[in-house]
Amino acid sequence: MKQECPAKSSVTYNSILLPISDKSKTAAQKAARNKAIYYITTRIMLPLSGRPPDMRKYVVSCLLLLLGSCICRAQIPWHDSTVDFTSIEWNNYSTSYIGEGKDSVPLLVTAIPYNGIYSAPAELAGATALNMSFSGSLYNFRSNLGDRNQVLYACDSSAVYFIAPGVFASNAALYEYRVTENGSRVIKPWAAITQFTDSAFQLNTFRRRCAFLGGFSTGTGNYITVELRRRRDQSIQCAAAVYWVAVQPVLKDIYTAAELNDLLMHVKTNARFAAAAPRDKWTKLYKPAGLDSVTGLPKKLVLPSKEHDLYFFLTADIYKKEALEYRLLRNNKIAANWQPNAYDNGLIWLKDLDPGSYVLQMRYRMQRQHVTAYVFEITPAWYQTMWFKVAAVLLVISFLGSIALLVTLRRQRLALMEEQAKKEKQALGLRAIRAQLNPHFIFNALSSIQGLINKQDMDGANRYLSDFGMLVRHSLTESDTAYIPLQKEIATLDTYLRLEQLRFNFAWSIDCENAPDTSAVELPSLLLQPLVENAVKHGVSGMGEQGRIQVRFSRQGKDLLVLIQDNGAGFDTAVSGTGYGLKLTHDRIRLLNEMTEGTIITMQVQSAPAQGTIIRLLFKNWLA
Repeated sequence: MKQECPAKSSVTYNSILLPISDKSKTAAQKAARNKAIYYITTRIMLPLSGRPPDMRKYVVSCLLLLLGSCICRAQIPWHDSTVDFTSIEWNNYSTSYIGEGKDSVPLLVTAIPYNGIYSAPAELAGATALNMSFSGSLYNFRSNLGDRNQVLYACDSSAVYFIAPGVFASNAALYEYRVTENGSRVIKPWAAITQFTDSAFQLNTFRRRCAFLGGFSTGTGNYITVELRRRRDQSIQCAAAVYWVAVQPVLKDIYTAAELNDLLMHVKTNARFAAAAPRDKWTKLYKPAGLDSVTGLPKKLVLPSKEHDLYFFLTADIYKKEALEYRLLRNNKIAANWQPNAYDNGLIWLKDLDPGSYVLQMRYRMQRQHVTAYVFEITPAWYQTMWFKVAAVLLVISFLGSIALLVTLRRQRLALMEEQAKKEKQALGLRAIRAQLNPHFIFNALSSIQGLINKQDMDGANRYLSDFGMLVRHSLTESDTAYIPLQKEIATLDTYLRLEQLRFNFAWSIDCENAPDTSAVELPSLLLQPLVENAVKHGVSGMGEQGRIQVRFSRQGKDLLVLIQDNGAGFDTAVSGTGYGLKLTHDRIRLLNEMTEGTIITMQVQSAPAQGTIIRLLFKNWLA
């Protein structure tokens, strides 16, 4: 199995380790490395000698990312320390050690998991020295580095493995090791070395089958120390402390689609200037109070509506997209739930963003409990604002309402026209019926006059002609009037009955004792006269003085009742007659009921042979 080579030697400045490889590099790589070391020493480290320690650590840590290609890494997957060495795959761990790399001197090689991130996140660059001098400590020093001791950092609960080149099965009895937690609690007391790498494992130029001390882990905020000592004089040969720290993503810069050139330059130079300060663009757009004091980025980024795509760069050197996860909230609702990043680097690309208030939440898979949130907003265009949407909705509603109103008005107009046409048709029908009634009345009147003349009753004929003229005049006057007062209708009936009495000599009466105000109530004109004519002609015309006709008007609540009764011969109502009076009156009542709303006219005919006839007319809701 081919392995990367761990560093052989190191250069130390202010307790910061710069591992360097000498034997696994080409001549060109060595030349580039030496040039970089010379530049760091003469141009950066020396000018920084008067600067505060934190600044020196920060700058050198940034340069560690620049020289990342010079750090050789051996890799081991996460496994429990009880796993046999031969079953371990070396593919996810970075190794570090301090020393000359000679087999004659025992060393401790520490293998820490990558977890998809090559370089340590930026927040580890300023980590303080590990304090191991507190009361009750098994140690008495405070430093990140020593000649034979190193302090490293891990970011999750995966086990960290320890290998001891220089210790083999032949000399393992001379050494022992122990493991402690937080410098005070012994996890594994001093023990003999019993495990070794196999012959297939090659670590740099070290001899094979070196000592394997196992893997250990602890929780965030704690550290584990592994010590290797010589049993004869109990002198510490080397030690390594690994501190499990909380870590979360840190943004380095943000780009928009309009800044593609800057974005491409960033991607191209990311390996060389990974920890460079944010662009001065933000200081021109935002006041100092609006910028984050750590990242230099806006505390809340506000962009116009045309910016649909955003690119977020992180400080960590990520090589495996599953190592970074993010979630996007829009207007306090989940727009995209937690998901692995789409790219094998520290770039998060948000596409096709709609206007709204956003929160980008980021976390490393190895520490999902630590989340970094960044707030930004894409302002809507004028046509995307709430007031415009409300106005547009109101306009659409008004437009649709206008259309609906026009359609309703058109339908109402058509319905009104249809109703008017129907009424006109009904009115024409009524006129036609009344036109048939008038000849019917005139024919009956002329027949009566002829009868008087045949009897040589010239005085009676003259009086009849005079009253008949009045009736004809009244008929012509009211021919275009649909309704006439009840008072006029009674007067017309009275005149007609007096005329017919001259001819047939019957008795008659009109009773209005319980009737409403006859001048205020109106009835359809000529509705009662054909019924009275039938009572005379078919009822009492042949009975002389024995004949009786009675017309009665009475009020029944809101209804008007009219009874027309005679004691004539009667008829069988089941047999259709040949007369037109009743038929025309039925047709007229049907049309009147169709033309009016709320008022109904009903007519009942009660008759039998030799029992007379009673016609009952009920005007419902006529007296409001």
